[in-house]
Formats: sequence, C-alpha cells, structure tokens
Amino acid sequence: MTSSKVKKPVLFDHVNSWRMHRQFLDHPFPSKNLSDLIRSIGWIYSPGCSTPYLSLWARSSSFKAADLDKLVFDDRKLLQLETLRGCTMLVPRDQASVALRIRTRTFTELSKQARQHMPLSDADMERLKTVILNVLHSAPKTADQLQRAVPSSLVKPFGPELNRIGLTNSLSLAINLLKEEGKVLKQQGNKRLDSTEYSFVLTSNLLPEADPFSLRMEEACAQLAAQYFRAEAPARIKDFAWWAGINVTDAIKGAGEVKPKLVPIAVEETKDEFLISELDLEAFLNFKPPEAAVSLIPYRDTYLKGQREVVNRFVPAEHADKPFSRWKGKLINDPLATVIFNGHVVGVWEWNEGEEEVDLLPFESNIPKSVDKAIHKRAAELANFIRANLGEVRLQGGHYGPHQMTGIHDLKAFWGKGAQVDVRV
Repeated sequence: MTSSKVKKPVLFDHVNSWRMHRQFLDHPFPSKNLSDLIRSIGWIYSPGCSTPYLSLWARSSSFKAADLDKLVFDDRKLLQLETLRGCTMLVPRDQASVALRIRTRTFTELSKQARQHMPLSDADMERLKTVILNVLHSAPKTADQLQRAVPSSLVKPFGPELNRIGLTNSLSLAINLLKEEGKVLKQQGNKRLDSTEYSFVLTSNLLPEADPFSLRMEEACAQLAAQYFRAEAPARIKDFAWWAGINVTDAIKGAGEVKPKLVPIAVEETKDEFLISELDLEAFLNFKPPEAAVSLIPYRDTYLKGQREVVNRFVPAEHADKPFSRWKGKLINDPLATVIFNGHVVGVWEWNEGEEEVDLLPFESNIPKSVDKAIHKRAAELANFIRANLGEVRLQGGHYGPHQMTGIHDLKAFWGKGAQVDVRV
C-alpha cells in the first residue's frame, strides 16, 4: 500500500453514494452476464432464502430467477459454497478454491476441544468419514439416506456437554468435518436457491478441478482482498477482516498484495483509514451522485453486509434499533430487507403474502414526495418480479431459529427502546 494520502477528507455521504453506484444499485449492471455481476459486487449470501434472486433483481433490469437457477444447477458456473465465517454464498466457479480454502474450520476446532466428551474414538470417526465418502461416490445423498447407509454402530447421539456447543451427533459432525476438509459439498435437491431440502455430494464429483488445500492461505487472502476491495471500497482493513473471518494481520498482508495498489483516503468524522484502488481514486473523487437514487435490497444484501458497521453510517443512531434482526430479543448485525435512498437506509420492506404486495415502513415521516413516489414505484416493480418469478419470499434461510426475528411486524414491538446493535456477530 502506498504511503501517500488524499489529504482532503470526503464525506460519508459521498462514500455511500459511490458504493451504491459501484454496487449497481443506482443504475443497472450493463451486461446480462450474472457471473460477471457477482464478480463486480462480491459473493452473495445464499442461506436457503430469496436473497440471491432479490439482490440480482435489484441490480439488473432484465433479471429472471430461472436464469440464475440454470447457471447454478445446470451449467454449474455459479456455486453455493459454505465459505466466509461458515456462511453459504453464491460464488463464481473459478473462485471456488479460494472460497473453500478461506472457510472457517469451526467444527474441526470444536471437535478437538470436545474430544474427551466424544462417545466414539478418533479412529471410529475416521472410519465413519470414510464410509460417508464411499456412499457418496456414486450419487448425492440426503442426511436421511446417509444415516440409513452407514453402520448404526457409528451413529451416536451426543450428550448435553456437546449439544451446548452445537454438536448433536456423530453423523452430523462427520459430515461437517468433511465439508471443512473440502471433500463434501452441500447442494439443494430441487434446483431452487430458496429451498431448504439439501443433499451432499463429493467435491471431486462436482468440482474435479478444485483443490483448495493446494492454495496457500496467503494467496487465498490476497485473492480475496482483491475481490473485496473491488466490490466494497472504500473500506477499512477491519471491514475486510470481519467480512472474511480472518485475523487483522492476514487481512493487512492480503490487502498489501492487491494490484493496482490500494491507497488510503481520509473520511470526515472518523480517524479510520479507508482504502481504495489507485485505479479508482480519480473516478471516486470526481463522482457526482444522482439526485435521487432509490433501491430496495433484501435481507443480508452485500451492500450492507459487506461493511462491519452500519449504524451511524448507513443508519442514523436514532433508528439503530430498527433495520436489524434479533436473537432472543437482542439486536444482531444482520440487516433486514431495507429501502436505500442516496446510500442511506430510510426504511424497511416486507412481502405481504396475503395481499401479494410489498409493504413499506419508512423511518421518517418527512421523506420528500418525489422520493416517496420513487420508492413506491420501485416497490411495485419488485412486487411484479416476486409474483412472476418467486411466488413467495423467504427472508431467511434454513438456520433461521425460533428465537430469531426478521419480520417487520414482529420487530416493531421492540422499536424505540434504545437497543444497540452487536457488531461482533
């Protein structure tokens, strides 16, 4: 990274408008190539919900859900992979090795820590993993099919000590360990990204060219940094580290390898250093945002989920308790389906299944009439897309728990109570 700095600080309003522009939320992506679109905006969260469809619709004037399904399930040019922080994301096939290499090894670490509580030996666990690989050799299998195929003596329930840390039984753990080793992938069974019916497949059958562990971690971090700062800049090192689930040291090293070089800029009201490619610097400084850029983005859209901190940047502090889901009543850094105006969150939206319309809930009552009209126009366009392509909207994935809340009508009961967002999640 170069030591030269842009001395005149820029406003957050300018940074946000630029990101909205680079994320193709104030104008449509100029090509129908969805793989190129994802390379431009970054990997898309895809945890068994409608987010991939809604994120791409927000950025493409001619997007159809069937086009994305074909790329994922027939052409295999885009893949759903469990990657950053264990999250399932939609990744271009040529970036699969990086996505698999960078994945957090949560279950691997948990199994090491809990070895003394395991009801089966390390040798038995290795035997179970080998059996699973052999069973999957011929064709994908669901979890139920795997359970029927492996020896019952190797499938053991775990006690409360392991349940408390998210380990339920030996079969589930073995599958997760194989996924973290890059040997097994999870895929949807009925060719829909918003389905929660999964099967498991050998990585070598689906991705014979991928060998994630032949890739050095340093190289994976460098490639990931190039991807991140192309899509998310200006951004901080700690934004990149949080998003990627890596430590700050690795994030600094990865960012230092990005070509063209990343240069620091100063942003008003913060001492943090934001980085942007030197190739984009002049365009960023000279950028003139449109007068009224409006977009409706889904739950976990990369526009908000790509940055570590949302409050006091995209959302004013007085509305900090509104556009986030909750876990057992506590706010978490999980942005809802939101309305964006000139780079800022000004409300939330939700699909009304009964009326088959988009419900809008603005935070402010003084939104200019012209902006309100533009928001409602965009909401009507979104409703048409949902009716024609999806039929319904899943605003959360299969891991959505009974204690988690993302619906507007449920969350309104908590609004105005001064809660703060936990950005550590």
